[in-house]
Amino acid sequence: MKSLIPSSFIFGLSVMLFACQSKSSEENTKPKKVVMELPAPFQKHLKVEVGPELIFDVFSWGRGSDSTSSLLILRSDSLKNEFSVASSDNIDGRLQEVFNTDMDDDNNPEIVVYYTLNDKYESAEVMCFEFNGKNVNKIRFPDLSSKTKKQYHGLDDFYVKEGKLFREFNIYDEADTLGKNALEKKKIQYFLKNNNFDLKELE
Repeated sequence: MKSLIPSSFIFGLSVMLFACQSKSSEENTKPKKVVMELPAPFQKHLKVEVGPELIFDVFSWGRGSDSTSSLLILRSDSLKNEFSVASSDNIDGRLQEVFNTDMDDDNNPEIVVYYTLNDKYESAEVMCFEFNGKNVNKIRFPDLSSKTKKQYHGLDDFYVKEGKLFREFNIYDEADTLGKNALEKKKIQYFLKNNNFDLKELE
């Protein structure tokens, strides 16, 4: 009695079974991403490696709501066996990103901390700490101009390029309170000299 199942069908089925087995094997061998939960009172941890021997661990911490906290910056220099700490007052917002720069080219790293406020635009706030060995100096970050503030609706993009700090965000007409139609994108470069910030609007 002849088989009623065509050989082409059997071949196709074999290929499908092999592909499924391969995929299953891939999924089993693929490493799973492990998200570690921080013990209270720590809320979020970001790490910046200036070099293999110099590492900054930045924590937001505080019991209660995760929308209010304080910042703790731990500096570890394993080459020199030096360890130091910097901290902030309370912040009414959420930690977003941390950057390492040396904008004034003095070989002392600046740790730039970006967090968002608990307002309707989740406006950006920035803190800057310059470390000179164990010594730390908090440098005031400049405000936007009064005109730009009226056109600002949050959603900032901060990034470092060639050691310089940049910021981009859309601006809107003052009457466009819902931020539906962006007028243009604002791009700002920040400079640091003699422990003072300056800025330049590029676009």
